[in-house]
Amino acid sequence: MEPDLQLKHENRYFLLAKILLLFVLLTGISEIQAQRGKLSGEIKDAQTGEKLPGVAVRIDGTNLGGVSNIDGKYFILNIPAGKYTVTSSFVGYAKYIVSNVEINIDRTTELDVKLKQSTFDMDEVIVVAEKPKVIKDQTSSSSTIDEEQIAAAPIEGLRGILDLTAGFQKNEKGTYSVRGSGSYEVNYQINGVEQINSATTSPGSFGVEKSNNSWKYDVNPIGVQQMQLISGGFSAEYGNAQAGVVKVVLKEGSPRLSGEVRVEYRPPGQYHFGKYIYDESTYEWQKWGQLNNWMAYKDSSFFLQDLGITSPSRYKWLYDKVQNGTASADELNTWNNVLSQEINWAYNTWIYNHKPGDDNPLGVYDYRERAYTRVMFGFGGPLGKDPNKLKFFLSGEYKKNPTRLPTSEKDQVYQNYILNMTYQPFTSHKLKLMLGYQNYRGGIWSGSEDIRWSGLAFSPPSNSYKYYILIDPVRTEQTVTQSLNYIYTVDATSFFEATLTHMGEKYELPYEYLTSYSQERDRLDSLGDRQGNLLKAGSWWETQYFRAPDAFSTLYYQDTRTEYYAASLDFTSQINTGNLIKTGIRLYYWDLYNNGVNSRFKANALVATTGVAEYYKAQPYNIAFYIQDKMEYEGMIANIGVRAEAYNFGADVPVDPFNIVYVGTEGPEGGNLNTEKSKTYFMLLPRIGLSFPIGENTAFRLQYGHFTSMPTFSNALSNRGNKGITGFGNANLEPKKTIQYEFGLQQVIDEDNRIDLALYYNDRVTQIGLLRYAAYTGTVLNSPSAYTSDNTPLFNYTTFSNNAFGATLGFEISLEKINAKNWMYRFTYSISQTTEGNYGPQVVYPTASAAAESRDYTGEFLSGNDRTHNFRALLQYNWGTGEGPELFGINILENSSLSFTYSVQSGIPFTYRTSFDLKDVVNNRRYPLESMFDLNFMKHVVLEGGYRIVVGLRVMNLFENKWLTPVSSTDLIDWVDYGTTIDQPGTNPSRISYISSFYKAYRNVPRQVYFTVGFGF
Repeated sequence: MEPDLQLKHENRYFLLAKILLLFVLLTGISEIQAQRGKLSGEIKDAQTGEKLPGVAVRIDGTNLGGVSNIDGKYFILNIPAGKYTVTSSFVGYAKYIVSNVEINIDRTTELDVKLKQSTFDMDEVIVVAEKPKVIKDQTSSSSTIDEEQIAAAPIEGLRGILDLTAGFQKNEKGTYSVRGSGSYEVNYQINGVEQINSATTSPGSFGVEKSNNSWKYDVNPIGVQQMQLISGGFSAEYGNAQAGVVKVVLKEGSPRLSGEVRVEYRPPGQYHFGKYIYDESTYEWQKWGQLNNWMAYKDSSFFLQDLGITSPSRYKWLYDKVQNGTASADELNTWNNVLSQEINWAYNTWIYNHKPGDDNPLGVYDYRERAYTRVMFGFGGPLGKDPNKLKFFLSGEYKKNPTRLPTSEKDQVYQNYILNMTYQPFTSHKLKLMLGYQNYRGGIWSGSEDIRWSGLAFSPPSNSYKYYILIDPVRTEQTVTQSLNYIYTVDATSFFEATLTHMGEKYELPYEYLTSYSQERDRLDSLGDRQGNLLKAGSWWETQYFRAPDAFSTLYYQDTRTEYYAASLDFTSQINTGNLIKTGIRLYYWDLYNNGVNSRFKANALVATTGVAEYYKAQPYNIAFYIQDKMEYEGMIANIGVRAEAYNFGADVPVDPFNIVYVGTEGPEGGNLNTEKSKTYFMLLPRIGLSFPIGENTAFRLQYGHFTSMPTFSNALSNRGNKGITGFGNANLEPKKTIQYEFGLQQVIDEDNRIDLALYYNDRVTQIGLLRYAAYTGTVLNSPSAYTSDNTPLFNYTTFSNNAFGATLGFEISLEKINAKNWMYRFTYSISQTTEGNYGPQVVYPTASAAAESRDYTGEFLSGNDRTHNFRALLQYNWGTGEGPELFGINILENSSLSFTYSVQSGIPFTYRTSFDLKDVVNNRRYPLESMFDLNFMKHVVLEGGYRIVVGLRVMNLFENKWLTPVSSTDLIDWVDYGTTIDQPGTNPSRISYISSFYKAYRNVPRQVYFTVGFGF
C-alpha cells in the first residue's frame, strides 16, 4: 500500500475510534466486570415463625439497604466485596445485629433473621455470622480469599495466591495456565480493569515468550480487599479467556482514617544451588588464574599470536631472530623482557576482567552482596465531613529484588501505586475513580523463578555470558491506568453500571554502548601502556565456554507503545425473587506500535544487511455482548447465559503469503505489494452452570460452556526480517476455543469441614502452532527448501496457524475448614492428564508438486506442560487478643498468626529415545517430584490509641528442596543412564554445561528468609 493511502486508512480508523469513544462518553457506556455481591434472606418472628414484611435491613457504614416483602424475603444488590455488619430493625422487635457478614464477588450471601419481640426500642441481639456450610450458588470450581488470609499466607504478592490452588499451574517461565490451558488464557482483573498484555515475546525471537509475563503486574496485598480464582467455567459476562478468571477487589476506604506501612528485608545471599559462579575453584580460574600458567605458554606460537606480540607491526622481526637462532644476547634479553611485560600485562588484565568488583569494565560484580528491600503502604478514609460521601484508599509499593544471577541491571525494581476514590453525592448515584501507575525495570531475560530465565541467557547450549553480562540491555515497562466507574441505582431491584478505562503501556529496551576493545584501543606493548582495560579474544578467554567482548553495544532494541481503551454498559435487575438478569455490551480498542531489533547495532535493522528486526502498527478491536440469568430457587440455582463476541486485528495482510515484500538491502528482492484488511471473526458462546443444593450439607453442580480468546498480538502481528523474511505473524488467525465440561459435588463432613469434588474435561480446538512457508522472499540464511518448476529457489519463513489442539481430563478434590476460629486450612489435590498435538503440513509450498506437504508424525501426545499430580496445602493458626501461651503474665502470641504452605507436583515430562526409529515417541519419561514448604509468622502489637506495630518472619523453601533443571543432549543421557546432574562431571567433564553452567543444575530458589516490620493505625 502506498504511504499516502496507508496514512488515509490509519486516519480513518483513528477517526472511527474517536467517534466510538465520543459515543461512549455521551451514552455512559463503559467497561466493568462484576466486583460485587448480593445479600438475601428471609425474616421471621423468632417465637411464632411468622414471616415479617416491612423489616428494614441495613448494611452499616454504607447507604445500602432493603426491606422485606410480604413473604418476609429481602435482597440487597450491588454490595462491594468485603465483611460487614448487618442490622435488621422493626417496630416492636429488638434490633438484630450480625457482624462479620462476608460478601463475595458474584455470589449471593444468605442471611436469615429471626426477630424477638421487645417493648424497648434499645434492645439488641448481637451475633457473629458464620460461613455457609455449602456455597449454594457455586456453579463451577472457584475459591475466594479474603484480606486476612492474604495477609497471613507465606507469599510475596498476589501471584503467590495462585500457587495455592491445584488448578493453577506455573510453567518454567512463570506463565500461569489453568487445567492444562496454554499461556495467556487467564482473564486477570484489578477492580474490573483487565490486565491485557500487549508485549508477550522478546524482540527478534519469533514465538519466544518473556518470563513472568502472563499477569503483567502484581498488586500490593495491603490494598486488596478480596480475591477470587475461577478455575472452572465462568459466566457469560467474562470473555477473552479460555481457562480461568482472577478477580482482585481493592479497598475503597473506611469511614475513618486508617493505614499501614511495612518494610520487608531479605539479607544478601546466593539464590541458586551450587557454588558461587565466580569462585576461583572453577575451571577457568584453575587454568588461567595463576601467572605461571600463562608463562608456560610463552613458547607457543599461537599464544604469542593471540597476544599480538608477533604481528609485523610489533615484534615479529625479533621473534623471527629468536626462532632461527640469529638473535644476539641483548636481543634475547629484550625478547625475554617483552614476553615478561606482555604476559604480565595480559594476566593482570585477565584478572581485572574476571574478578568481580564495582569497577569491572564488563559489569562483573558479586551478586551475593545485594539485599532485597520492599516498602509497602496503604491508607485511606473519608474526605470531608460526611464519612460516607467521599472516601479514598491509596496503596503502593517499591521493591528492589537482586537478580538470582549476574545481570546488567543487578536489581529488578518494581513500583506500583493505586488510588481509589469513591464519591456518593446521592443514594442512587455513585462514582469511583481509579488511578494506577506501575513501573518495572529489569533485564530482558531475568525475572523468572526458573534459573533458565533469571539471567545469563543462552548457557547452555551456547557459551556463557557470565564475564560479559552488560551485553543484555535493561528494559523498562510502564503502565498508567485511569478508570472512572458510575453506578446509577434505578430502584431497589435494578441498577446500571458504567466505567471508562484507558491504559497506556510503554515498553522500552534502549541501546547502550559497551566497553569494548573495538571501541577503545587495547594496547599490549612493552611500554606498559595501561590504556587498554579489556583483553582481546584468545585462548585465555576459553571462548568455547565463555563469550569474550566483541560488540559495540547491547544486542537488542525495542520500543513498544500501546494505548488501550475499553468501555461497556451493564444493566442488572432482580425481576423477581428467583431471577437476576444481567446484560451488557463491551468495547475494546488498541492502538499498537512496535519496533524491535535483535543482534544489530542500529535501530533500523529492518532495512540493514544483518540483524533481526521487527516492526508493526495496528489497531485491533473487540466487541462483545452478553445476557445471563441467575435463577435462584429452593432446589436449584442456575447461571445460564450466552456471549456474542467479535474481533479484528486491524492489520494489512499480504495477499500472497509466498511472496511477501522484503525491504532489506541484502537477501531476496521483489515481492507482491498488494495487501488486504484482516478478517473479522464472530463467536457465539453458550454457557450453563447449575447447582442443586440438597438440604444444608450437600450441593451438586454441572457446568458446560464455550470459551474463546483472541490470539496474542505477537501471534498476529509480528514480522521479522534478516536477509529475507524470517517470521511473519498471521492477522487472520481464528479464535482459540475451549469447550469445558464439569461435574462437581460439595459435601459437609461435619460442622467445620467441607469437601469439594470436581471432575472436568476441557477440549481445546483451533489452538495456535507454528507453520513454515516455502516462499520466494524467505530468509536466504536457510538453505533452499525446494525449487519451482523454473528452478527458482524457495526459502522458509515461520508463521502461526490454527493447526494445534489439546485436551485435559482431570479430577480435583479440596478440603477446607468452613468457619475459621483459630485453625484454618485448605487442601487441594488434582490428578489430570493434558495432551496436545498438531495437524496439517509442517511446510506449505506454492504448488503441491514442489514437495510433499506432510508431518514427520501425527497424533496426540502428552503435553510438555502436563503435571499429573498436584497437591497444595495451606494451614493457618491465629491467636486473638488474650490468647496464646503466657510468659510473665503476658500473652506473647496474642494477635499473631502462623501459616504454612506445602506444595508438591509431578515433574516435567521429557522425551528419551533409545533409537532413531522411535521418532513418534514423545514425553515418555518424567523428572522427579517437585516440592516446597514455606512458612510465615506475623504479630500485631496493639498500642494505646488504636496504633499497632507489625513484625513478621517469612521463610520460603524452608527445607531447601531442589527441582531438577530440564536438560538435553549429553546431559540428558547422563541423567537418565547414570543419574548425573550438570553440576557433576559425568561421562564428559569437558562438556559446556559442566564447565560454564554448573549453577543451573537446580532451577528453583534455595531457602530465603524475609523480615518484616510495620506500623499501623
